[in-house]
Amino acid sequence: MKQISKHKNSLSIYLIFSIAFFVLLCLAMWQLNKHYQKAERKNLIDLKFTQEPKYISNLNFNLKSLEIIKIKAEILEDKSLFFEPRTYKGKVGYHKLTPLKVEDKYVLVNRGFTTQKKIESIKSDKFDTISGIIINFPKPKFFELKNNVKDNKWYSLVIEDISLYLNVKLEPFLIYEINNNSNKVINVKPNYLSEINHLNYAMTWFMLAVTLSIIFIIFVRRQKNV
Repeated sequence: MKQISKHKNSLSIYLIFSIAFFVLLCLAMWQLNKHYQKAERKNLIDLKFTQEPKYISNLNFNLKSLEIIKIKAEILEDKSLFFEPRTYKGKVGYHKLTPLKVEDKYVLVNRGFTTQKKIESIKSDKFDTISGIIINFPKPKFFELKNNVKDNKWYSLVIEDISLYLNVKLEPFLIYEINNNSNKVINVKPNYLSEINHLNYAMTWFMLAVTLSIIFIIFVRRQKNV
């Protein structure tokens, strides 16, 4: 009976070890894959920023995400929105997003980081040429704050909320302005790159798997000597 009980306990331990080891390896490979995806995305963005903008006259083109464009548009400065809280090199502030009108279509442009909610004085000629990189509207994250449309308080890039507030139909992409000569906003890059160090996480999961293996080997050897 003792022999049977010992055999059953060994099988249970083998099973628990196998499941735990498999899960740790899956987590490690998942994080390693995330690391390579992040590296490829970073290289792609860096490459895009070295390219000359593609001039377009309207928004009827089939524009791709991360494409660099240049377009002449009507700047609807008085309808600018300020998304908070945003940070830049340790400073807390806002991202200033301004709608552009191109013929009969509207698109939102991220003009950059600012520490003040300030609407610039409107010039007689509201048309200007904007250069920037295109990204698709991101899907809201679960933990993001909801926008307070009524009080003009903005936290998340939810296209439905923004369209409702501006009373226009926005195009399903954003333009992140580059080469803005204004000294009142600082150009920012799209938040396409996670701040998480996926390689560190991958190494942690791998080390846990190795540690678990060592513990299991020691356990098995002791069991044989009993």
